[in-house]
Amino acid sequence: AVVITKDPVTDYVPIQRKPESGVDPEDAPVVTQYEMHGVEELGLLKMDFLGLRNLDVISDAEAMIRERGNPDFDIEKVSLEDPKTFELLSRGDTIGIFQLESPPMRQLLKAMEPTTFEDIAAVLALYRPGPMSVNMHYDFADRKNGRKPVEYFHDDAKDVLDDTYGLMIYQESVMRVAQKFAGYSLSEADNLRKAMGKKSREVMAAAREAFESGCTASGYDESLGKQLFDIIEKFADYAFNKSHTFGYGLVTYQTAYLKAHYPVEYFACLLTSVKSNLDKAAVYLSDCRSAGIKVLTPDINRSVMNFDAIPADEVPSDVPLAVGSPGAITFGLSAVRNVGEGLVEQLISERQENGEFTSFYDFAERVPEPVLNKRTV
Repeated sequence: AVVITKDPVTDYVPIQRKPESGVDPEDAPVVTQYEMHGVEELGLLKMDFLGLRNLDVISDAEAMIRERGNPDFDIEKVSLEDPKTFELLSRGDTIGIFQLESPPMRQLLKAMEPTTFEDIAAVLALYRPGPMSVNMHYDFADRKNGRKPVEYFHDDAKDVLDDTYGLMIYQESVMRVAQKFAGYSLSEADNLRKAMGKKSREVMAAAREAFESGCTASGYDESLGKQLFDIIEKFADYAFNKSHTFGYGLVTYQTAYLKAHYPVEYFACLLTSVKSNLDKAAVYLSDCRSAGIKVLTPDINRSVMNFDAIPADEVPSDVPLAVGSPGAITFGLSAVRNVGEGLVEQLISERQENGEFTSFYDFAERVPEPVLNKRTV
């Protein structure tokens, strides 16, 4: 996590270098000397930042789409109610889609048939060991699609659990239940959420008494308070943070939208992002073929640095395309094993200045000498 302070961090906490083997102490990262609980108790802001390869894929695809005839395309402005995107998700066509690639997840999507953005967020929260161990993921899918009745532990719960078909699948669901039934304030409900997030059994045990008495004070049976806290206590193992899953859900939706509407550009950028991982690249190449997208073999006259998209109407006549194919992808030269980006840059520069290579001899005579090293050739 990263600690963010208003004034210099040394005004609040002592810092140190974190020793790492083989790293010069002067280059080691700076960390706080206090552990996480101490930092939080001082009231400092502690944030986790995740770096996702998928964000590069989205921005690269967006740039490619703008270059290829849609200059105003903005992924942040696409509709979150796009039927084509939900059709793609409902048929489990999610190879290359953020968080949705595994076979069991694709099965769940087929059972769920998502129709709203909230459904996507729910899938991400449900596809985890805790909810899956009690079959909550398929309960949600069955309730959503009318295969099972929607049930609530109390009629008043409809107000707070209506959007999740009576199931508590988020930490925020628990917070709303605590507010509604135990009379908790928002900050008290948030402390309960933190206890769940930290998996702190001791804190949960201490919270039970307050919760049960709160339910009684709010006019509910003592037995309901006990029953509810039993459910919440189990949740300490698996409740997911709703704000987190909605953030992830947006990345998931955007990647699905790109695959549904701009498959050639999206796959080109996706393949570029895994060009050093042959196993991943093989999976995506296979999915390209399934979608009728032809990936051309590397070609020193046609290929550029990375994988690149060719719309169907611009595919050269010597390339046979399947009927209805959205286009083709040229293989990135830098994705060829033993071929470095620096050498590809020199090769492309020569080709742009003096035209295509007419033969191997022409290539050997024209390219800068470093390109002619044995492995690259």
